[in-house]
Amino acid sequence: MAEGVIEYISNDILLYGFLAQFLAAVLSIYFVPTIRKLALARDLTDSPTARKSHTKKVPVLGGVAIYLASVLSMFITVYLFPTKIDSNFFIVLGLGSLMLLFAGVLDDLLGLKISQRFLIQTIVAILVIFKSTIFIFSMDGLFGVYELTPITSLVLSVIVYVIFMNILNLIDGIDGLAAGVSVVAFFFFASVAYISGNYFNMLIVMASLGSLIPFLYFNIFSNKKIFLGDNGSLVLGCVLGFLTLDVLAANNSFGISLLEDHIILILMCLFSYPLVDTLRVFTIRILRRRSPFLADKNHIHHHLLRLGFSHRKSTLFILLFTIFITSLSFIISGIDINIAFVVLLLISVFVICLPSFLIKNDDGSIFLKKSLT
Repeated sequence: MAEGVIEYISNDILLYGFLAQFLAAVLSIYFVPTIRKLALARDLTDSPTARKSHTKKVPVLGGVAIYLASVLSMFITVYLFPTKIDSNFFIVLGLGSLMLLFAGVLDDLLGLKISQRFLIQTIVAILVIFKSTIFIFSMDGLFGVYELTPITSLVLSVIVYVIFMNILNLIDGIDGLAAGVSVVAFFFFASVAYISGNYFNMLIVMASLGSLIPFLYFNIFSNKKIFLGDNGSLVLGCVLGFLTLDVLAANNSFGISLLEDHIILILMCLFSYPLVDTLRVFTIRILRRRSPFLADKNHIHHHLLRLGFSHRKSTLFILLFTIFITSLSFIISGIDINIAFVVLLLISVFVICLPSFLIKNDDGSIFLKKSLT
């Protein structure tokens, strides 16, 4: 009977995923407060500054707890219920994410040069892309481009992967935002994994979701707060970048029937907030003749805080918009891809950038201002 149960779960992708999620959640409930106590005892914390929105020292090793919970839950699930999963994927993605975890911890505690961070990220991107063969082969007609040359495919894939490794880190400025955007994205990738019958992707998606939910409680609702840290944002970006490239590579290779129309636009909308907000702040910094990588409080979530939104309400607003624009990309997937791109881009830029044009008066009223920032 036990063998029958094992075989049944191993052959049911949903049960397989839910088991990984449950194990990850249980492990995360243990690891998050444990890592928090360890970080406080060793003073591995983020101190408040004029640029930051917290007012006391907060542990920054949330990513370590998430990583441990996710990886252990995946190993336990695969050990208990063996299925047809390429072990090379485990090794490659596990090694790549571990490298970024260590780099993130070093950056959180000691600080790394931008060149050092990009070097590590590029090495990880090339390693994972080549070993997993997840290349962007086509643009599906976006900007009039279809099939890409091998060199263009390689360069674009590496650039996209490195961007993903950084976009969560760049928006991780208020409670729950980076982790919340990740949760929304993981739900999308779970549906893709289910549709395509991809056990490996379902495993890493559900394990990631399971480990993030307890973390979000401590990050948003608990007085015993812990931050994701660069270690967490880099690892989550690595996993989300892998899933994004894998979906694009799979779609171009054999097609995912329910998603093959405008899949690139759907993915762009899924990450519309970090993409648009990062492009906006980089542009403003460059126009002011400052380094685009010099952190400030000019992100849209900072503007929402200045308008009187709490951390929770700011995060909720951004997540609801992400769900809305991604849903809209599905609805209009039947029209020309370039027309759809313009429509979705205009809506995203307008909604995401709108708070930067608003100002709150002393009496609580909100009105339009003329300054770009």
